[in-house]
Amino acid sequence: MNTTCSKCSSLGLQFYSKNISPAEYIEGNSNADIWIIGLNPKNEIGHIEERTKEDFEKFTPESHPYFADFKKVSNDLYENWIGKNNRIAHTDLVKCFSNSFPPEINIEGKLKKLKKTEIIKNCSEHLYKQIQNSKPKMIICNGAPVSWEMVRIFPPKKDNVDIKSLTSYKTDVKFKNGETHQFWILLSGFIGRIDDWSKRRLGKEIEEILEKEAIKF
Repeated sequence: MNTTCSKCSSLGLQFYSKNISPAEYIEGNSNADIWIIGLNPKNEIGHIEERTKEDFEKFTPESHPYFADFKKVSNDLYENWIGKNNRIAHTDLVKCFSNSFPPEINIEGKLKKLKKTEIIKNCSEHLYKQIQNSKPKMIICNGAPVSWEMVRIFPPKKDNVDIKSLTSYKTDVKFKNGETHQFWILLSGFIGRIDDWSKRRLGKEIEEILEKEAIKF
């Protein structure tokens, strides 16, 4: 198994793991119907991911305070996330580690921000493969940067859509083998920074779509 991705090596980034490939970078149940997607995993550039696939499968949101605010989005969603029949997972748009995004690298004593567009474009191959393998029914974007990139990568299928007014939409993706998969995308600001009213508004929209699509935990 190829556990290293060097697509961004010319930019000073590389994905290193002893046990998993970038497309296996899904915390929780890899076959979950609902995904929460962040921007990128936080750690030093060049950090080696030592967790195994089994470690990723055992992940629960209680292990990191980053996810605590999802209780205010939807308590039902959160309770099912930590339950035994976990139908929710977490991944990131970009799989390479960095403490900020776009990453900053030291060149001749000066910090230089890398081009985020190129990094995301390179890494989108892994996201496509994740979606093809796991076929989530709903992806919740955690943060405006993630939301805008997801709209760009997986645009709405309807014409004349006012992107700025969108909070959610259903789209589809066609893979190289001709297979097509439909899923919902929920757009949001960073969950930890939006107010409680906005959190609950997002939660109600999520719950309405789950009911409409008969997506059950």
